[in-house]
Amino acid sequence: MRRPVGSVKTGFAAAPGSGMAFCMDSNTSSPAASPSIPDLIGQAWRLAAQAALPGLPWLALLALMGGFYKWALTTGAGGTMLALAALVVFFLAGVQASLMIYRAMIPDAKGAFMALMHMNLAIYLAFFFIGFFVFFFVGIFGVVMLQLSGLVDLAAEGADQQIPAALAGMMSTPYGWALSIVYAAGLGGLAFLALRLLMAGAATVQTGRVMVFRTWRWTKGDVVRFGAASLATHVLPFLVGYVVNLVIVNAAGQGEIAVFATGVSGLLLQVPFILAGHGLAVAALRAMHPPASVA
Repeated sequence: MRRPVGSVKTGFAAAPGSGMAFCMDSNTSSPAASPSIPDLIGQAWRLAAQAALPGLPWLALLALMGGFYKWALTTGAGGTMLALAALVVFFLAGVQASLMIYRAMIPDAKGAFMALMHMNLAIYLAFFFIGFFVFFFVGIFGVVMLQLSGLVDLAAEGADQQIPAALAGMMSTPYGWALSIVYAAGLGGLAFLALRLLMAGAATVQTGRVMVFRTWRWTKGDVVRFGAASLATHVLPFLVGYVVNLVIVNAAGQGEIAVFATGVSGLLLQVPFILAGHGLAVAALRAMHPPASVA
């Protein structure tokens, strides 16, 4: 349960039909108890259903751009420049789809395309640099564990051909367990970062200002609660979509048309994940009652 906060000088408008008001009077104490995990999940999926129709054309465009990017990257047609161009268009389509989904979920949203694009770029860069250093360390640790295991001499000639078999054999030993723990810790750190930044996109669209680490303090003490809710809004729908598309990929083969089609289907099957993920961000934003005038 979140402790009540002192008076707040501004607030958000109530969301029609949401059962939760954003508005807080300047002289009243803040909010009632934060919603439970089931309440967050329920709100997220209700918001997902609310945004499904307005977001559908943009999600369809995103899926088409995803299929084009996968085709350009897999086939190499057009070279590196075409693949990069396809990636840029895919990113821009994703920002627009996200913006339209948030606008359907948030009444009187002030955010525009450029603010949301800048927010996304900032978060992607943060994850890139943090992820690079995390997995660089994990890779170095894995090399050390592999050498200490004695299953392969990394300095010997032809050692690179023995590494896959040696790595597979090492995973059932204490060296492999140590590597698994370090790898899990790295993934856990990135998941923690993602949950602390859960509301950044929703807050950016709500306020009209680029909000990245400004939302950090709003999620303090709620990572476990948001993480548990995300199992039903992020993890489960993503895994279901991924597994179903994996079956489609295996059935379709590796022809150029199949590559494009499975790129499209892969994104379409992630529509529930995308909608519910945005829904959880908005539900969390409402629950925390952050002031709209945060600098």
